[in-house]
Amino acid sequence: MKSSLFLRISPLVAALALAGCVSYSGITPHSTAASNTDLSLSSATIQWPSEQWWNVYNDAVLSDLITQALAKNPSIKLAQARLERVAAMAQAVDAGTLPEVGVGLSMTPEHFTENGLYPPPFAGNIYSTNLLMVNAKYEFDFWGKNRAALDSALSTEKAAKAELQSAHLLIAASVAKSYFSLAHFSEQKKVLEMTLAQREELLNVSQQRLAAGLDTQQELHISKEGLPAIRAEIIKLDEQISLSRNALAALIGKGPEATLQVVASFPTDINMNMPDSIPANLIGRRADISAARARVDAANKQIAVAKTEFYPNINLTAFAGFSSLGFSHWLDGSSRDYGVGPAISLPIFDGGRLRANLSSKDAEYDIALESYNQTLIEAVHDIADQISSLRSLAQQQKQQAELQHNAESVYELAQQREKAGLVSKVTVLNAQTAVLTQQSAAIDLKARALDLTVNLNRALGGGFNDQTTASTF
Repeated sequence: MKSSLFLRISPLVAALALAGCVSYSGITPHSTAASNTDLSLSSATIQWPSEQWWNVYNDAVLSDLITQALAKNPSIKLAQARLERVAAMAQAVDAGTLPEVGVGLSMTPEHFTENGLYPPPFAGNIYSTNLLMVNAKYEFDFWGKNRAALDSALSTEKAAKAELQSAHLLIAASVAKSYFSLAHFSEQKKVLEMTLAQREELLNVSQQRLAAGLDTQQELHISKEGLPAIRAEIIKLDEQISLSRNALAALIGKGPEATLQVVASFPTDINMNMPDSIPANLIGRRADISAARARVDAANKQIAVAKTEFYPNINLTAFAGFSSLGFSHWLDGSSRDYGVGPAISLPIFDGGRLRANLSSKDAEYDIALESYNQTLIEAVHDIADQISSLRSLAQQQKQQAELQHNAESVYELAQQREKAGLVSKVTVLNAQTAVLTQQSAAIDLKARALDLTVNLNRALGGGFNDQTTASTF
């Protein structure tokens, strides 16, 4: 009896003994994660954007356009579809951790040969082979393979969720930038139309002075030469206005006619509370960093899955039901059929397939980790660039405001001197030209400031916050 038992289990013992032939020793990833602390701009606190960061502009038209874009833009729908696909895949992986139960039914008419194993009355006649069986299967997750696979799938789903939020942020920022571009070009067109009217008045004055013998043809030609350039610039601005409207229409998922009546305007002065520094723990509060971090987690779990392939795989299978030839006794107790037992498989010699697979998963982890590092570095660079530009712009605006104040003072003085008969209308108009030039410069700087505030809100993550993925490795 003991000898019989030994003969039965000896193949299993031998297989387990040979399992050591396949090993993953010496196979490890090479990359390391960049440190948030090393890349932080400082450790002081700042005001972070809210989720609906565009409300800071207090513009109902802009808010409505962003709402439409977030609901209709194909990029958002694409990211949502990707998330739904990944979520379904995670559910499928989760289902693999549970027992499988199924029912099988077959009724197969068969003619039995007279020269086979079956004696009469079966031999030479047609009988139905009937089978009704409940089958069950369960995989014991001794090595954590299924758990690791599920964790990997859930991390991939988390990455897809973050990427959806990233798509929301990019679309909202694109709408805001296009809207402020439309406002910029519209405001510049107003100034240019005022400049054109003022230069046409100067031409009229020059013609009158020429007729009165007070000026020569030279002064007249000087008055004329700038007019075509101004008209050309207005035409160019009309083109830019049209292109901005088209961009807005595309972002909200509609045709060009949808934005023809949009009147864009600059908001009143806003306070972005310019940060002196960026805390290390807040750098990760960007959806793209969160997504990259989750993909590293997913790749890491895939390494764990690959390692479990080196261990025995143990399944428990069972079946119970009825089996018979013919229908007369098919469901009788004597036709019961059942069984239960383990199914064990383990690698011994595989030509290096498992080691190659593990090396591949390690390389995928390295790729994911270096992608995370690159995303983190680019995020810090992006934030630093926006802050530097905003600081520089603040100084530029200060200097421009002084220039505009001086130009307005000269213009007011010229008007007073004209009333006193000390200067001609030409002097007044030339002084007004300088004021209009500074107004145009102020509009450019205001548009640049708004563009930078949008960029900064985007760079700071647009209010996205996922503390679970903002941590370091």
